[in-house]
Amino acid sequence: MANFYARLATTATRLLDDKGQTLSFSRDNVTSFNPVTGEETKGTAITYSGSGAVFGYGSSEINGTDIQRDDRRVILEAVSTAPAVGDSVTIDSIVHRVVDVEQVNPAGTVVIYQLQVRV
Repeated sequence: MANFYARLATTATRLLDDKGQTLSFSRDNVTSFNPVTGEETKGTAITYSGSGAVFGYGSSEINGTDIQRDDRRVILEAVSTAPAVGDSVTIDSIVHRVVDVEQVNPAGTVVIYQLQVRV
């Protein structure tokens, strides 16, 4: 069964490469935290990219709290660096922040990531 999902991930990547766009992500790399001062020391940012498709949310999904009017849904290929809440992604020259990550992962094989992003 794992082979089936690996092929499905390959198909998803091929479709997103063909019909989607390349998205670039970045994440601050915190290398240390001083509990006395509360300061973080940041190292070099982690960057990664992948093919994805960007969609809006339907009016019935927008509740103003969990999903806001300008939020976007991103379907992202199974990239080697898993996206995380707080990562930044640039879409049409506008920087968005990842606010939710759902891993579509049947039988232990990541097929795609579904992200909620916000300006």
